[in-house]
Amino acid sequence: KMTRDVKNVARYFGADLVGVCELDRRWIYSHSYNRYTKEYKPLEIPEEYKYAIAMAFEMDYDLIKYAPSHIANGATGMGYSKMAFTTGLLARFIRVLGYKAIPCGNDTATSVPVAMQAGLGELGRHGLLITREYGPRVRLSKIFTNLPLVPDQPIEFGVTEFCSKCKKCADSCPGQAIIHGERTTEPHNVSNASGQLKWPINAEKCLSFWGVNKSTCIVCIRVCPFNKYMNWFHRSVRWLGAEHMPWAASLFVKMDDLLGYGKQAKAQDFWDGWHPGQAVRTSYR
Repeated sequence: KMTRDVKNVARYFGADLVGVCELDRRWIYSHSYNRYTKEYKPLEIPEEYKYAIAMAFEMDYDLIKYAPSHIANGATGMGYSKMAFTTGLLARFIRVLGYKAIPCGNDTATSVPVAMQAGLGELGRHGLLITREYGPRVRLSKIFTNLPLVPDQPIEFGVTEFCSKCKKCADSCPGQAIIHGERTTEPHNVSNASGQLKWPINAEKCLSFWGVNKSTCIVCIRVCPFNKYMNWFHRSVRWLGAEHMPWAASLFVKMDDLLGYGKQAKAQDFWDGWHPGQAVRTSYR
């Protein structure tokens, strides 16, 4: 009952997806870093924090189409704003019940594996969580708590098999930070942890492009075939292409390109007041 109530409150406060898992301490960062004092301090989460609540927040589909521009950065900023608002409120709700809660954004622990264990999605080639509902177009937060909860189960819907053949994000990455090869347990650069089978990204190349671009990027989200509104047509294609015919991923990617998905929208269209895809969204939602 408490797990149900916490999820309902999380959605009321603004979370689009919410799941629960036992806190896996492999994902907790070893140290915190103060950018002002340049000091490292060991990061310790007491053993009484047994559970993690993972939440995902949808970013605007139309704005993402302008990536890597400042317009698309608006979708990122709104995602982070909703994330901070909701996570803080839910942590407060748990404390009022008499339990402890540590709200986290990108800090304290890495969010993607926590969200995977909480059943929110799978890991993509671009290193991002891919959800059933929104693809990779989400921002993630989590709360560590001693409130007794019932964990959810991880899900699979064909992402790994599809990503192994797709490579659209790797081909389109302006910084060439996403690898084209197979998954590996070895790190790609100093920012990667070893030991987990995945496509490790080169975080330095990614961030270097941010500097050149004077904004964030998220081109990998824009071009991802999973980044679509889940109307009946797209839901059917995903069910067929990812879940039942992953061997035909290359064909589905060609169809994706042929239909114009993933192309960058013109900034002037935004300022003129017409958002690409707006008519499609209105008619299907």
